[in-house]
This record gives sequence, structure tokens and C-alpha cells, in this order.
Amino acid sequence: MLSNFLRLRRFAIIAMCWFAAVTPSLAQQWPDKPIRLIVPAPAGGISDAVARLLAEQLRVNLGQTVLVDNKPGGSAVVAERALMSAPADGYTWMVGPSSVLTDIPLTVKTPYDVLKTFTYVAEASSMVHVLVANASFSPSKVNEVLDYARRNPKSISVANLSVGTRSNLLGEMLREKSGNDMLVVPYKGSAPAMVDLMGNQVQLTFEVVSNVVPFVKSGKLKALAVASSTRSQHLPNVPSFGELGLPDFVLPHASVGVFVLSSTPKPVVDRIQGEMAKVVRSDMYRAALMAQGMDFPQEASLDQLRQTLALTSTHNQEIIKRLQLQISPE
Repeated sequence: MLSNFLRLRRFAIIAMCWFAAVTPSLAQQWPDKPIRLIVPAPAGGISDAVARLLAEQLRVNLGQTVLVDNKPGGSAVVAERALMSAPADGYTWMVGPSSVLTDIPLTVKTPYDVLKTFTYVAEASSMVHVLVANASFSPSKVNEVLDYARRNPKSISVANLSVGTRSNLLGEMLREKSGNDMLVVPYKGSAPAMVDLMGNQVQLTFEVVSNVVPFVKSGKLKALAVASSTRSQHLPNVPSFGELGLPDFVLPHASVGVFVLSSTPKPVVDRIQGEMAKVVRSDMYRAALMAQGMDFPQEASLDQLRQTLALTSTHNQEIIKRLQLQISPE
């Protein structure tokens, strides 16, 4: 019995020594094969756009093929499961909104712990939402929208992008502000919601600034207010909810970034962070972000990212509790 214990102990020590020796070498070899970027949204949204910019820059920097794999649906659960089914070797990332760890876990119940399963490694772009309306919708200001909704109950539909997302949370807040006289319509992604918005199937949505700038400038959509304390540099003539005296709609920092499995070896995570830092600092990448109406990311350590996510989650949890939003199954 004792000899078996000693053999097992010896095996465990050998395994630990092997892992300690092999893990740094894995990080040194990384990447020696293609990298896959899973996107929890269909083509056409900000996560997809950011993923494609990242893929282009990473191909140049790493000399490796970088593939973008769109897996929309289930409030990012479809993409999360795809990431979970891949090896934790740093060759499969998820590129998506920070709400995957701050907002969605508060409203979508999954059989796995999202906060323990995934690690947010780096920001790729900051993200600000704006309330936009169909061009033929008569109200052109937020107070006019609320007055119209109260006079015409259930006549206004607000598109939202999956349960638990920032768009969903803001849409539910607007519904509450109207006296619950608006309808909130769920969509699997930004692209189909925008099609229906411009087709007047729905009248309003909260969308990321970068996705609406071209349509606002062409007159196909009207931008009513930016969900921040200050105006967006990309929509300087559009007021912020902060200046309109509606501070509830000024939500904490949001972003699009890179997630990996939490079981990914730390040396590999460090390599990914280092490569992401090179990307987001490059003039080419920043010029591409600006050209597409996106905002620069904040560079932060893992600890700083965790602090930001925790503060955002606490803030949004209070809103969800006040709105009495139900937890949905995956």
C-alpha cells in the first residue's frame, strides 16, 4: 500500500516537473499554427469588424494564418461552447464585447461558470452606444420619443441584440423610462436588427457608434443621444444622455476584446497579451479603427481588466434588479 502511494507521489512530482519545463517552451513556440478567432455575432457587427482588423494585423505581425469564425446565437453561448471545445493552447480566441463577462452572466443562466471559464485578456476597441431611430420616425429627441410612447402605448418597438447585452440593457431602461409603453424585440445580432430598423420594422435601437455613423451621415438613420457622459468624437452634433440630464443611461466602460479559456497556460496568455499590445499600439491598427468610427482601446493589465469588469458588473446588476429582468436559460 505504501509502495503504491510512493509510486503515485513520484509520478505526480515527475508530471509537475515536466509541466513546468514544457509550458515555457510552448510559449516560446507559440504560434506555430493558425489562430482561430471565434466571434459571438454574425458578420456585419462591431465584434466581427474588430475581429477582422485584428486578424489582418496579427497575420502581419505573427506570419501565421488567422481565421475569423462567426458563431452567433444564445447571447454568446454558442461561441462560448465553441471555445470550450477547443484545446486551451492559445490558438483559439473569442473576440467579443466585454458584456460577455459583465452583463450577460447576470441575465443568462448557463451550466458553466462564465467568470471562471473565460479570461478577458486584452481590449481591442472601446465601445460606446448611441440611441438611433428610423429616419421616418417623427420624434427627433429623447424627450419627444418618451412623450410619443406615452401618448401611443406599444406603438414603438426597440430592437435589442440578445438578452444581457449592453443594447438589451439600455433598451429595457428606455422601456422603463417610457412607463413600459414600448416593445423590446430581441435579435441575434447587429446586422439583422439594422436591416429591420432601416426598413421601419422597428423604430429604435441602441447600437455601437461605429455601426451607425455611415447611416446617420447619409440620412438613413437619426442619432438621438449617446449613452455616455460626453459626446462621441464620431458624432459631435449628437448630445449625450449625461448632458440631457439622464445619468442612468451613462453606463460604465464597455469594450470589444479577446477572451481565452482560463485554463490556458500563463506563459501563453502573457504572449497573447504582448502580441495584442503590439497590435493596439500600431499606427496602422489605430488608423483602421478611426476610419471605421471605432474608439481606441484602453491598455490594462489582467488585474486592471478584472477590476473594471467587477465594477461594471456591480453597477449593471443593480439596474437589472431594479428592472426585474428575468434570468433566461441558455
